[in-house]
Amino acid sequence: MKNKFPIFLALLTIIGACNSNPKPTENLEAKPDNSQTSLDWPGVYRGILPCADCEGIETEITLNADLTYVISSIYLGKNNEAFKETGKFNWDETGAKITLENAASKATNQYLVGENILFKLDADGNRIEGELKEKYQLKKVYFDNEISEKYWKLIELNGKKIVLGKNQNIAPHLTLKNENSRVFGNGGCNAFQGFYELSEGKKIKFSKMAATKMFCDYMETEQELLGVLESTENYSVKNDTVALKNAGMVSLAKFQLVYAE
Repeated sequence: MKNKFPIFLALLTIIGACNSNPKPTENLEAKPDNSQTSLDWPGVYRGILPCADCEGIETEITLNADLTYVISSIYLGKNNEAFKETGKFNWDETGAKITLENAASKATNQYLVGENILFKLDADGNRIEGELKEKYQLKKVYFDNEISEKYWKLIELNGKKIVLGKNQNIAPHLTLKNENSRVFGNGGCNAFQGFYELSEGKKIKFSKMAATKMFCDYMETEQELLGVLESTENYSVKNDTVALKNAGMVSLAKFQLVYAE
C-alpha cells in the first residue's frame, strides 16, 4: 500500500492540472441565417397587385442570382400590353429586403423576401397593412419542362378512349405556356384558354378557364374535358404521356405528346 499511495497522489495532481485549463470559448458571433443566405430566392414571382385606376396590375418579377431583375406589368382593364423593366437590385443589411433600382427611370421598389414569396413594401420600406394587405404578394412560380411548352393531344377521358367524330377536323388538345402560366387548347370544336399553377409534388391547378361559344355536333367530349380541368389537382408523366388526376390520384384524362414548341 505504501508504494501505491504516491502513485495515487500523482494521478490526482495530473487530473487537477487538466481540469484547471480553461475550455475554449464557442464562436457566438456566427452570422445568423436570413433570406439572402438561407432561401432559394432566385426565380420568377407572379401575382396581381392592387391598382388605383385599373382592375389590378398583373406583375411578374424575375430575380437572377447576379442581382439583376426583370419586371413585366400588365394593367388589367386598360390594355393587354406588357410593360417591361430591367435593372439591378440590392439587399439590405439584414438580408431580408431587396430594393429594385431602374437606372433609366430612377424609380425604386422594395420587397420583403420570404420563402417562395415576395411582399411589396411601401415607400418607407414597411409591410402594407389594411384590408388589401394580402393582395400585395407575389408567389414564386414552379416550372416543369416535362409538360410545359409542348402540344398534348387528348387520348383518354374518364377512362374512355378518344374517337374523333366523322367531320371533326380538330383533335382535343392543350398547351401549357411558361409565360404568365397560361394554358391554351381546343376541346375539338371551341378554343379555350386560362391559367394554371404548378407546385412541388406534381401538383397542378387550372383557373379562370374560358372558351368560345361555337356549336358542333360533338360537344359532349369538350364539355367533359373542361369539367375535368376544373377537378384536376395532380399530374404524372410517363414516357410521352401525361395524366391529369384528381385529389384521390384517380386518372381523369390522358394526353399524348405530339411535339415540343
